[in-house]
Amino acid sequence: MLDPEPGCRLWFGGATPLGCLRGVSPEQAAWRPAAGRHGIWELALHIAYWKYAVRRVLESGPKGGFPRSPASWPRVPEPADDSSWKEDRSLLRSEHERLVETVRALDPRRLDDEAPGSVAYRIADLLHGVVMHDTYHVGQIQLLKRMQVELRS
Repeated sequence: MLDPEPGCRLWFGGATPLGCLRGVSPEQAAWRPAAGRHGIWELALHIAYWKYAVRRVLESGPKGGFPRSPASWPRVPEPADDSSWKEDRSLLRSEHERLVETVRALDPRRLDDEAPGSVAYRIADLLHGVVMHDTYHVGQIQLLKRMQVELRS
C-alpha cells in the first residue's frame, strides 16, 4: 500500500525530510542541543535551501530569490510559533516538489553533462549530492528528536 502522505517515507522505510518533521512541535523544532549547534527548524530550512539551489542550477536560473535568509542557514523566525513552523514546512515541501518537477523534465542523456556553471560536477553528481545531503540531515533531525525524548525522561 502506498504511503497516504507521499514524500514522507523512503523505499526502505526511512523518513524523508518531510516525514521526519511529522509531529514535531515548533518548540521542539526551535530547540538547540547547545549554543552554536543547529536545531531541527534550522536543518529543515537548510535542506529546503539546498533543494532550491540545486534546482536553480539545473534550470540555469539566476541566483538569489530564496525567501529566507541568510540563504544556506536561514534564521528561525521569532516568534517560533505554529504558523511560522507550518509555513517553513510548506516551504520545504514546495522546494522538494519543484526540484522533483525539474528532475522529471530533465533529459536522462544529460546526466553526464557538466552541471551548468560548474567545471567540477556533472548533473548526476548534483542529484546524488542533494539526496545524500537530505539523508545526512534527516539523520541529524532524528537524533535531535531522540535527544529531546531522552532529556525529558
